[in-house]
This record gives sequence, C-alpha cells and structure tokens, in this order.
Amino acid sequence: MFNSQTFTELPCGLNSLTQRLSDDGVVQFYLSMRDQFPDGHMKDLVAQDLDGARHIRIGDRNVVNFGSDSFLGLDQDARVQAAITAGAKKWGTHNGSSRAFYSVQANLDAESRLADWLNVEDVLIFPSVTLANIGLIPAVAGAHDLLIVDRQAHNSIHEGAKIAKADGAVVRKLFPCTAERLSEMLAGQAHSASVVAMDGVYSMSGSSPPLADLDQVARASGGVLYVDDAHGTGIFGPRGNGMAARELGTLDNVLMVGSLSKAFSCMGAFVTCTTELKLLLKMKSSTYIFGGPVPPPYLEAVCVVCDILMSTEYDQIMRRLNRLIRRLVAGLERLNLVVLGRESPIVAVLIRDEELTLRAGKWLFDHGFYVQSVLFPAVGINQGVLRIQVNANHTPEAVDGLLNVLADLSKQINLPHAA
Repeated sequence: MFNSQTFTELPCGLNSLTQRLSDDGVVQFYLSMRDQFPDGHMKDLVAQDLDGARHIRIGDRNVVNFGSDSFLGLDQDARVQAAITAGAKKWGTHNGSSRAFYSVQANLDAESRLADWLNVEDVLIFPSVTLANIGLIPAVAGAHDLLIVDRQAHNSIHEGAKIAKADGAVVRKLFPCTAERLSEMLAGQAHSASVVAMDGVYSMSGSSPPLADLDQVARASGGVLYVDDAHGTGIFGPRGNGMAARELGTLDNVLMVGSLSKAFSCMGAFVTCTTELKLLLKMKSSTYIFGGPVPPPYLEAVCVVCDILMSTEYDQIMRRLNRLIRRLVAGLERLNLVVLGRESPIVAVLIRDEELTLRAGKWLFDHGFYVQSVLFPAVGINQGVLRIQVNANHTPEAVDGLLNVLADLSKQINLPHAA
C-alpha cells in the first residue's frame, strides 16, 4: 500500500507506527479503494472556490455542489457574515480561555437566544456536535447505568459510549431501532438509570428512527432519550426546532443535541437541559472543561440566525427548500432509483456495490455535479450511497440538471432500481 521508500525516510518510531496503522482493516479497505480507483475515489478533495450559487471548483472543474450541509444557505447571508465581522472586532478572534474559567458574554447571549428559540429552560454550548457527544454521553451515563445506543447512530455517539463503558456504564446496542426491541432490552433491568441514545435524522440516509415510540418506552422505564439532532436542527419542527421537537411535541425529559454548523452555518453545538442540569454538565463533561470554546464571532452570528429562524422569513426559506426536495425526490422516483430519505435535505440514492458507487459519483462529477459517494465504514459493507444534499439556494434548474445527468448515468451503469 505504501511506498517502501516512504518508510525508510521516516524515523524508526514513526516507521513502526505508520506500518501498524496501515495494517488496520478499515485503513486497508480505504487504501484499496483509493488505489483501485485513483481518479474516482473522490475523498480528501480540495475546493479551490465556493460561491453563493452553490458551485464548487475542484481542480480544473467548476461544478454544481450538492455536497454542502449548509441547508438553509445562510453561509452566504450578508447578515450572518456581518455578525461574524462585527464579533471579531468586538471580541477578537478567540476569547483565550476554557469556559471552565470564564465565558464571554456572547456565550451567555447565544445560549439564552437558543433557549428562547427552542422553548426550553436552558442550553449549554459545545465546540462541535462530536465533542458534545464524546463529553456528554459519559457524563450522563455513569458507572452501573444502562446506556442503550442505536446501532445506526452517528460515530461520535459510539465513541462517547466507549468512554462511558470504560468508566463502568453497561452499554447495549439497539438493533433494529424499534420500540418493541427497546422494550425488550429495558424489561427487568435494575440499573440506577438508563439513557437511550440515537440520531434524530440519520446523517447518511436522511431517514429517522421512530422517536415518539422510543420516547414512550424510555419514559415508561424511567429512562431518558438522548437525541443527536444535528441534521434536523433548523430543518424540522416548529421554527426549525428539530426532529425531536417535531416528533415528541416537547423537549422536556429529552437531551437534544443540536448543531450550530449545518443549517445554522455557524460553528458549535448545544444540548438542551434545565438550568440545574446545566451546572452539573459543566462539571461532568470533559470536552466542556478541556475543549476549546466556540470563537465569539460565531456566537454573535448564532444570535442573528436565531432571529431569522423566529421570523416569517424562515417560513419562506423552508418553502423554497421543501419544493426543491420534493422536486428531486419525485425525479428520482420517476427514474425508479432506490431512494432513502424523502423529506430531509439529505436524499440518498442506494447503489450498494462499492465500485459502482465510486464510478457513479465520478461520472456525475465529470458531467458537472458533485455529490458524495459514501462507502463503508460510514455505511455498511455493500450499502454504498450517493448522498445528495439540497440547499435552499440551489435552483430548480440545478435540481433538474442533476436529474438529467442521473438519467443518463442509469443508461451507462446498471444501477439498482426500486421494486
């Protein structure tokens, strides 16, 4: 896999470490795909330019970008950009301290504004969803507690669960993610507490677990639902409060983690909580204590985004986005392709075979459209997908263009079809 000359140029310790890492099974799979399809692997790319019309320039190609998770298009909003500029002038680029020592007022303002938007008592901001999950899950599922994790949940939830298990929690995998299976797993359990962790919207497919049914089962056993709603934040529910809020009707007795990137187009994450619990999480979450803070300019921008989400303008943005999603899904169904996720901005076309998935993604790129070719371990073996992400500032013409190219692709490559 690696050039032997590369090894000899490395110091002895790094040589050994590099060899050991290169022998890892997942690394071997990644490298084999890269080596077999050097032009079609489409990973670890560099974008030389992005514009407000959702074009991306990679190498010598300028293509339509269906790989951005800035779903509402607010990364290009002049008000959001101005808030970041003004915040940098007011606070500088960084507040220079862990929040365990001090937080700038912008942190408190952003948390207050988020709580108002979500209609919850309080929230706590983290540097990212990944750091939130890795820090929060071991904090809320301690020694001798039961932690049940949806097998399809995001990698960062599973990483947090590994830490919780090392600290003494009893960890179980939930599959299939159904209320019936969860009820079986909780029956007769005698743990001091139980936490059930899952995604609100699955990041690779755009589909969702049955949150309302799962919450009912968890509550009946005295447990708490922990929902990573990173891909539902700003998209689903009243004023974009998230999939958990939409499905459950309330965020009471739920730990909902939301993203401040993606639809917010800012930086960071938050967890909903009571004010009393917030204080405890500050003391218990390692990534809050030892992780860096969100830079203050982005906190100023978060407040601006909250204002947009609580305005009638948000309804207009969502009507535009939902029209585009419906247009895409209807077109994919006319092509009789296997579609995963039909109401999220994440729409996945199931290809299955890894080689075919890479070939399909490269073919689309060569014909003017960038989508993400997703393989193991982000999805299961032979469960490859073309991951299309629709943004509110895409045009109907861009969606139609992608559908036309997909129609041509299906004539060139034998893609799986819906039953």
